Amino acid sequence: MRDLGTASPRQFLGFDHLDVRVSSLALVEAFYDRLMPLLGLPRKRTAFVDEAGEWSDADSKSGYNAVEYYSGQMPDSASFFIGFIERLDHVAALTRIAFRVEDVSPWQKRLEEIGARNVEPSGEMTAYPAIFFEDPAGTRLELVARRPG
Repeated sequence: MRDLGTASPRQFLGFDHLDVRVSSLALVEAFYDRLMPLLGLPRKRTAFVDEAGEWSDADSKSGYNAVEYYSGQMPDSASFFIGFIERLDHVAALTRIAFRVEDVSPWQKRLEEIGARNVEPSGEMTAYPAIFFEDPAGTRLELVARRPG
């Protein structure tokens, strides 16, 4: 195996995308249709993902079992995107996906309005201002407003 060394901050450009498995796209799609634009990912594309994990455009025969939310004009030019892929056997994991926001204070009520479950602010809002919540299928999510320094 080739030694890749240690990436400097300039070499590491951040995440390209996240693929999140969900047990039922029908259960969570409307929730993410409301949440993702609020987080800066306003564009949506449906797709079909096969057993090998290969993405292709949705068609009338197969329908779609995945959605992507992205920021660019086209999914290929998006700086970051999140895909939600249906797997009927999926069980929500303990992994939590955290999104950074400027201020968490206005979010609690809005999250409840769009259908988030178990919405709870962090106990220590000064040191770690965050709101923990779940999508309708139980995927754990978080909004955090870390203070620099």
